[in-house]
Amino acid sequence: MHKRILFVIDGLSGGGAEKTVLRLADQIARLGHVVSVANLKDVQVLPIPEGVGLIPAFDTSPRLLRKMGEVGRRARILDEHLARHDPWDLVVSTITQSDRVVARSSVATTAWYRLAIQPSAEHLKDHRGLKRFRRLRRMRATYASRNVIAISEGVRRDLVENLGIVPARAETIYNGFDIDSIRALASDPCALEGQDYLVHVGRFDGQKRHDRLLGAFARSTFRGQLVLVGTGSERQEERVREWVKERGLASRVEFSGFQLNPYPFIRHARALVLSSDYEGFGRVLVEGLICGTSVVSTDCPSGPAEILTGDLAIGLSDLTEESLAAAIDRVLASPPTITESSLERFAIDSIVECYLALAD
Repeated sequence: MHKRILFVIDGLSGGGAEKTVLRLADQIARLGHVVSVANLKDVQVLPIPEGVGLIPAFDTSPRLLRKMGEVGRRARILDEHLARHDPWDLVVSTITQSDRVVARSSVATTAWYRLAIQPSAEHLKDHRGLKRFRRLRRMRATYASRNVIAISEGVRRDLVENLGIVPARAETIYNGFDIDSIRALASDPCALEGQDYLVHVGRFDGQKRHDRLLGAFARSTFRGQLVLVGTGSERQEERVREWVKERGLASRVEFSGFQLNPYPFIRHARALVLSSDYEGFGRVLVEGLICGTSVVSTDCPSGPAEILTGDLAIGLSDLTEESLAAAIDRVLASPPTITESSLERFAIDSIVECYLALAD
């Protein structure tokens, strides 16, 4: 029996969460289900897949007045659009701002809220006193006694154990990957083919800890290059460039910028390295494995240890330069075998079935 599935998101700007939603919507629609995306913000960089409906539930109030009663007003706008459609068998909200709106809407108690990042680190880090209290109160109003999808078991535990927020139901559903598509893209030509290098793929910001990455790279016995794929603000990128100079690595670190298709860079690397303080899942680790590349990662609270299991676990490190350097050396000295069975649980078809089960 075909289902009616609605994804709610606060803009389609081109980030990982937006791409994940559209990938899921596309795959579910291909199975013959009725799928729509309710976009709450008048921002759309990514195209809507063929066969997927678009509901533009924008807030068109004057910009100067938009912050006054914003969440409640946007929830009413969403409800107005929902009233024009038949009931949905499954509503999934993604991104914090969308979650807050949906939590005030007519589908608040039946919707599922998809958490894609470690909530305590993302929303409460560096906040103290009254500001921390207000943020935590807002999170409890959004997620307590709701249906929650965590993209890793670490995210689910963080919500319950560190924040004390108990959902009505909680399901862990990993990100889904089109394995064949990624491998096809990885076969594109790459200017770095044949070179000896490690690769890091990710934006320049504090969470990704490029300082730790550079320190570990310098401490390791590896003498090739380090390729940084990604961008950030001008200030953030300049800070990373300064760290490179301070460590005497200017001749060994290459800034490759944003790459529409990063997979060839990953495929031809000796290893992919992730140095983050926290992740929700760590999707680039799975992408590295799909490309057949060894993976090294800090064992940050959510994601990596659930991906790098069995023999792959030799790529995990503590959150220090020394430990990360040692993990790089271990993996390069004895690359673990990447089996198809280690990737099956992340295949998009399996993940889609998990979402459809929520509609039953």
